[in-house]
Amino acid sequence: MNGKPNALSSPVRFRFLGPLEFFDGGQWSSIGAPKQRALLAVLLINANRVVSADQLMAELWGERPPPSAAGLLAGYVWRLRGSLGDQEGRMLSTRAPGYQLVLPPGATDVDEYEELVAAGRKSLAECDLPSAAAALAEALGMWRGTPLADVVLVPSVLSESARLEEARLAVVEARIEAEIGLGRDEALLPELKLMVSRFPLRERLHAHLMVALYRSGQQAEALGAYRDLRRLLVDELGVEPSKPLRELQGRILRDDPLLAAPRPTSTATAVPRQVVPRTLPPDVPAFLGRDRELAWITTRLTGGERCCAVHGLAGGGKTTLAVHAAHRVAGSFPDGQVYLSLGASAAPIDVIGRLLALLGVPAASLPPDEEGAAALLRTTLADRRVLIVLDDVVGSEQIRRLLPSAPGCAVILTGRTASTAVDGAGLLRVGRLPMTAATALIRRYAGAARVDTDLAATARLAGLCDHLPLALRIAATRLARRPEWTVGEFAARLADPGRRLDALTCDGLSVRASLRAGVQLLPRHHADPTVTRALGRLGVLDLPVVSTAALAAALDLPVRLAEPAAERLVDAGLVEPLRMDRYRVPGLVRLFALGEYVTADEERTATHRIVGYYEGAVRDQLSRLSANRGAGLAWYREECLTLRVLAARSPGTELPRLVSRLSSALRRCSAQHRPVGGGQQQPFDRIRQMGLDAVPPLG
Repeated sequence: MNGKPNALSSPVRFRFLGPLEFFDGGQWSSIGAPKQRALLAVLLINANRVVSADQLMAELWGERPPPSAAGLLAGYVWRLRGSLGDQEGRMLSTRAPGYQLVLPPGATDVDEYEELVAAGRKSLAECDLPSAAAALAEALGMWRGTPLADVVLVPSVLSESARLEEARLAVVEARIEAEIGLGRDEALLPELKLMVSRFPLRERLHAHLMVALYRSGQQAEALGAYRDLRRLLVDELGVEPSKPLRELQGRILRDDPLLAAPRPTSTATAVPRQVVPRTLPPDVPAFLGRDRELAWITTRLTGGERCCAVHGLAGGGKTTLAVHAAHRVAGSFPDGQVYLSLGASAAPIDVIGRLLALLGVPAASLPPDEEGAAALLRTTLADRRVLIVLDDVVGSEQIRRLLPSAPGCAVILTGRTASTAVDGAGLLRVGRLPMTAATALIRRYAGAARVDTDLAATARLAGLCDHLPLALRIAATRLARRPEWTVGEFAARLADPGRRLDALTCDGLSVRASLRAGVQLLPRHHADPTVTRALGRLGVLDLPVVSTAALAAALDLPVRLAEPAAERLVDAGLVEPLRMDRYRVPGLVRLFALGEYVTADEERTATHRIVGYYEGAVRDQLSRLSANRGAGLAWYREECLTLRVLAARSPGTELPRLVSRLSSALRRCSAQHRPVGGGQQQPFDRIRQMGLDAVPPLG
């Protein structure tokens, strides 16, 4: 920021695109004490949000603050208020469980910088290249050095500084793009060569350098810049340049006339160019637990593949993964990044029309028929590099005509069902998060201090949320809003089956609504109620893992009819396949199904059927045990958990006694077949490893 700031309702302004300073109406000043300066920096980064005292102490003193940290923090706040002329605490206010820096819009140089950047990007999208170049250059001129250069690198400062530096690089690239569009190629060459040397793996900068060299009559040097990058990528990372960059090299080799510099105009507005849409939703502040999946998507898209489809469980974080991946690869698609949410009601021609509108095609130009609209879309995307994210795809027929044929474009699909519009190599299924990632997500939203105080309760909470990102985020957000609750208290509330789904609702996010959306994908025909009946039976069984045979028994149907119903539940994102004949059923799905798709009579009938099925199955194993002990052990190993749960629930049936008989028989087999002299271990010697000894005598 140059000169004095604009007048605001607040007399104090701040700037941190360089050393941290504040303006008190007369001059720019700095905070002398390092700890107070770091405190102000953390509060500025989190302006208008409450920052807990625990987080502030962790920022200032690390993981082991001194016993006097709370008192010291209060003293720093008091002195900081004095420095800012805020003795009454109206700007730096106390808000449980910590403090909040209340600022009006535009109170920091970052606010002004980001406003200029937004204006520049808008002008760039509207083909007003002179205005775009001027706004972006003015924004970059506000930088006075490294962000928060004089502040100790506490975690928040380190993160914010890295974010701003990365964003600045993208703004530089956008400004250079505007100036190249204005024909200022030769003037840009020194800056481009310096930037490429500083950021040798940034492909967008290399592309700008290649174009500027080519337009300056240096075709050989442009091709040499490509060779230098390729050598670096192959030697350092073992990968080739991205497909768009390889295509640019080919166009330079062919002397593509479309690469020629634009002819100068006498008007203030540049020659009209294609609209560059940038409609991706904001990226998540912290992306956790999907590093392998993220690497798979980004590698595939930057490697020249055109499509990938993310599918899986309801609430599994498919949209978050797709949007985060799209932000990561946005630099490889400089002609635009588009996001569209579809849903069941979106007709293909309507989706094509929405996409063409974002690409700058007037509605009056849209053909009335789907085939003509799809042809216009293919024409519009030709010779462009656009990334399209199609969220909540219900069926392949919705999007088959939307998949780009242009070599520089790519699409990410998300949906409950694996799309047949994408080849099998482009499919990615997501499910539950691992425990470490689930805990980290709760810690991110609810605060590290509360989580680390009771890790056992946090693990219970994650389990009650089925380790699914949607449920975890809702639970952690509710905890963050109720600092008076402990993690253990909230986990106890979720442990109540009658309250769990009601508790997992916050700010328009709802686990129950997500599951209902999955049910809407199931067949609604009265002649075929099998799938919704199957969902209800899974609620009655209330087992984490269910076999097709058990589901068939609960439905009183042959296995050949139960299996398609189970597969439709997979396609709706309600259950997860473990192998061909076994499925994992999340606890939240079981609660939802039991509450909405089961009557009392159906519950009694289905329970009777499944207990009867397993009584017969155990009798069958007992009758075969003498002839094939290994098969009996293998069957017991798979069904052990189910048998224990059902036997405990059905004390008045034959099942507990039968399970106890099978358990005892397998133990006797283990004793009889154990080698005496240290011989080779037999299958029955591994019974304890398989959980057999954990089955109590039931009968």
